[in-house]
Amino acid sequence: MGNGIDSWKWALSSNGIFTTKKLQGLIEEKFLTEGRGNRETLRNFLVPKKVEIFIWRVLNKRITVLTELDKRGIDLHSVRCPICDDDIETIEHSLVFCKHAFDVWARVYKWWGLDSFSNLSTSETFLGSINATSSGLGSKIWQAVDWTSGYILWKNRNNKVYKNKSSCGPSVLSEIQVISFDWISRRLKGKQLDWHIWLVNPHSFLTLS
Repeated sequence: MGNGIDSWKWALSSNGIFTTKKLQGLIEEKFLTEGRGNRETLRNFLVPKKVEIFIWRVLNKRITVLTELDKRGIDLHSVRCPICDDDIETIEHSLVFCKHAFDVWARVYKWWGLDSFSNLSTSETFLGSINATSSGLGSKIWQAVDWTSGYILWKNRNNKVYKNKSSCGPSVLSEIQVISFDWISRRLKGKQLDWHIWLVNPHSFLTLS
């Protein structure tokens, strides 16, 4: 009969030791993925976790636009877009096709000196558009701006729905410029972003490796 001491081992770790960091990594690996077969990660260290989660929710149709609430049997006065009132509010309409969202995207693309924004799907907007950049740090910086833009568009949509506050395109662009600069510069260790260059020639950051 052995005289060893019983102990707990965590089966999901090679050394049997539980750590919250390891658990967080497993959760992110399982859930923060694009979810349509290619397992493309939805992680970008230049933005807060809430933005990564938001993008995951968008691509998996988990944000509460009016048509999704209607599907859940919630009694609504209308399912038309609360911003433009031109069409029903789907996820793609809210974040891409709505004339307000389209105007903001056009301004973001012009700011970055990229080809004119066209009617893309949400997947193409938040994943495919990074192909326009380099594959290194520059790609991550653009992706961070891209995701921040979607996050801010949704935030402003909610301000309209719940607080009856609306912002024009130039104001939303300014918010995107300030917030993305703050998030990215805080997370870039050893590299400094110049605010003036960020505003007038952000395309130059695409060459960073």
